[in-house]
Amino acid sequence: MSFLVETDRLILKVEDESIAKKVLLFYEENKKYFEPYEATRPDNFYSIEYQTAAMQCEYTEAAKAHSLRYYIYPKSEPDTLIGTVNFANIRPHPFASTVIGYKLHHDYWGNGYITEACLAGINIMFSDYRMHRIEGKVAPDNTRSIHVLERLGFTYEGTEYKSVEVNGTFTDHRRYSLLNNDYHR
Repeated sequence: MSFLVETDRLILKVEDESIAKKVLLFYEENKKYFEPYEATRPDNFYSIEYQTAAMQCEYTEAAKAHSLRYYIYPKSEPDTLIGTVNFANIRPHPFASTVIGYKLHHDYWGNGYITEACLAGINIMFSDYRMHRIEGKVAPDNTRSIHVLERLGFTYEGTEYKSVEVNGTFTDHRRYSLLNNDYHR
């Protein structure tokens, strides 16, 4: 398992609850950009208590190889959290699949950072975790996220009707997949 990954411009790290304040600030600064597309959040989501508990859970799940969330930092600003890329519901063979998710601070959009971070994570999923299939689910009007999946080589598979509760309403999502053509057990 790789809890630290470097790309040309980025550092990706699995973090524990020690950075919960930084994560809370990240979500607060991007609330208006993320919430139209995110699953309905609990009322206490924007609290240090919630973020601390969530990060403790994330770290435990990463250690068990059930899910994996990387926090993204630019090498030029190694203390500045700019995003996340995560892989949820990691299911070993015979499924060998996971679901990708990603977020990038709005101040860093348009620089290719999320594509670079996702590629690094996908490589880890295909090599270290031996995944055959990675799914991405995105709201039909989230064109920025759709473009990310397309740049990464994901294939559109269809619409999942009323599949995710967003702001209290179940909404349709487009489902994409990326297959590992070099997969072996």
